[in-house]
Amino acid sequence: MGHRVRIPCFLMTAFTFLFTACATTTLTTVWKDETYRGPVGKIAVIGIFRTPAIRNVYEDEFVRRLRTHGLDAVANYTIVPADERPDKNVVAAKLKAEGFDDVLVTRLVDKKTVQAYIPGQAYIVPGYYHTWGGYSQYVYTPGYMVEDTYAYAETNIYDLKKDRLIWTARSETEISGLNEGLIKSFVTVMVDRLAADAIIK
Repeated sequence: MGHRVRIPCFLMTAFTFLFTACATTTLTTVWKDETYRGPVGKIAVIGIFRTPAIRNVYEDEFVRRLRTHGLDAVANYTIVPADERPDKNVVAAKLKAEGFDDVLVTRLVDKKTVQAYIPGQAYIVPGYYHTWGGYSQYVYTPGYMVEDTYAYAETNIYDLKKDRLIWTARSETEISGLNEGLIKSFVTVMVDRLAADAIIK
């Protein structure tokens, strides 16, 4: 049932703590309601983050990608302003009243940092006169410590009409900097899996 997807990236401009440069996103757990007959209809996208700017960028990118699949997707911040913090029942009622069929919600559930020691290495470099008797020299590189930070997120899709969960995924993102561009990579992993699971076309 689970499916692991790994995506490489490159160093880009710093932006958020969750989606960052030189990261890898892995889907660790995926579940789908097998009785659900998709695809989803009009859908709202909600990103639960501390900073409104992060929320807006995330929701906008997810909306953009969903629209490329023909969906009527809307960023929740355009419906519920950042300065409002209603509970989920109030949000659900508002979305239903505005004709939404489904809602996608992503939230950060955990974050951890792991230290690892990378041992030094020794290797042989041929000298200038290596053709005269095989002259060579050893070169040593020192060991060093590295820190790997991982962010864990959960993304759920709910059927608003039937008040039920239809799809959920847990993800692990290895991060090493701060970057807006990784939002696109994260969303790509999610959207590709949604399409594979026939939640979207």
